[in-house]
Amino acid sequence: MTRTVRSSLGFLSAERLVMNTAFRFVYPFLPAIARGLGIPLAQAGLLVSARHFAGLATPAVVRTAGRGELRRRLIVLGMGLFIVGSAVTVLTSAYVGALIGFALIGLAKPIFDVSSQAYIADRVPYDRRARYLSVFEFTWSGALLIGAPAAGWLISKGDWTTPFWAFGALTVGAVLLITTFVDPDHHHRMARMERVRFDRSGYAFLAVAGFFSLSSEMIMVVFGAWLEDAFGLSLVALGGAAVLVGVAELSGEGATFAFTDRLGKRRAVLVGLGISALGFAMLVPARGEMGIGLAILAIALFGFEFTIVSAIPFASEIQPSSRARYLAWMIVAMSLARAIGAAVGPALFVSFGLAGPAIAAVVGDIAAAVMLVVWVREGGAGQTSRSTGRSGAPGV
Repeated sequence: MTRTVRSSLGFLSAERLVMNTAFRFVYPFLPAIARGLGIPLAQAGLLVSARHFAGLATPAVVRTAGRGELRRRLIVLGMGLFIVGSAVTVLTSAYVGALIGFALIGLAKPIFDVSSQAYIADRVPYDRRARYLSVFEFTWSGALLIGAPAAGWLISKGDWTTPFWAFGALTVGAVLLITTFVDPDHHHRMARMERVRFDRSGYAFLAVAGFFSLSSEMIMVVFGAWLEDAFGLSLVALGGAAVLVGVAELSGEGATFAFTDRLGKRRAVLVGLGISALGFAMLVPARGEMGIGLAILAIALFGFEFTIVSAIPFASEIQPSSRARYLAWMIVAMSLARAIGAAVGPALFVSFGLAGPAIAAVVGDIAAAVMLVVWVREGGAGQTSRSTGRSGAPGV
C-alpha cells in the first residue's frame, strides 16, 4: 500500500523536529551539559565540533548503506544512529561517552535529512516541491522556538541527560511506526539508479551552497558579541535575541512555502541572496538604537533562510537519479564552509569590528549569485525541470 505524501511528510517532519531539537538545544544549555560532565565549557565545545565533523562522513554512509538510493533504509539508519548516540551520551555519563554519542548524533541527522528530502522529492513534481520541502524545514526554526524551551523544562525537572532520554524514546516510537507512514524501498528499481556524475553545474552549485553558508556563519558566530559590545545587552537580552533568530528563520521558511514555487527555484535563491547581502551590507554602518540593529540582523537572517530552503528543492533536481547522494555532498559543502566561517568570522570581528565579517559576507553572497547565474543549470544535465521522480506516489 502506497502512503500519501502528506502523511509521510507529517511523520518525517515530526521526527525531524525531535532531531533538530537535539541539535539546537545544546547551544543555550551547553554550560549545564559541561557542569553535568564535570568539564570546562571550552572542552564541552568540542562535543559540538565532533558533531559537525562526523557529518562529513554522510556521503560515504549514504553511498554504502543506501546503495541504489534506498530511502527507507537510510531513514531507519539515521534514526537508529540517533537512538544509539542518545543512549551512549546518557548511559556513560562520561566525557568520552558523550563525545562518541554526539558524533553519532552528528552523523545520524544529515543521513535522516537527506534521505527524507529525497523521499519527498521523489513523490512531488518539481514545480510544487518547494512548498512540501519548506514544511519539512519548518522544523528547524520550530526546534529553537518550541523544542529548546521544552528541553529546558526537561532539564529543570531532571538533569542535562533528561532531554536525550526523551529524544531517544520518541525516536524508538518513530521506528516502530515507520512502516505505517513511509513506503518500502523498491530494490529492483533502485538498483538501476546511476552514480553521482558531477559536471560543472553540479560542482558549481555545491560552491554556491558553500559561499552562502560561509557568509551566514561569519555573522552568526559574532552577532552575540556585536550586540553585547554595541548595545550592552545582558545575557538575558541575548537570549531574547536568539528568539529573534528563530522568528527570522520561521519567516524565511514561510516565504519559501508561499513564493518559491511561484518565483521559480533559481530566481528564489537569487532573491534570497540579494536580501541577505543587503542585510549584511546594512550591518556595516549600523549604529544607534538596538531595535534598528536587530531589525537589520533579522533582514539578513530572513534572506539566508529563504536562500537555503529554496536551494534544497533546487538541488534535489540537479542529480534526480542520485538525489540522496547529491544532497549529502551539499551537506558536506555547507558544513565545511560553516567550519571556515566559524574560524574566520571572530578573527575579522576582532580586527575590524562588525564591518569585517559583514563585508566578507556580502562578497560571499555576491560570489554565490554570480556562480549560480553563470555556471548552474536548473534541473541538471539532460533532466526536465518538471521531473516528478520515479515513484509516482499518490496523494500530492
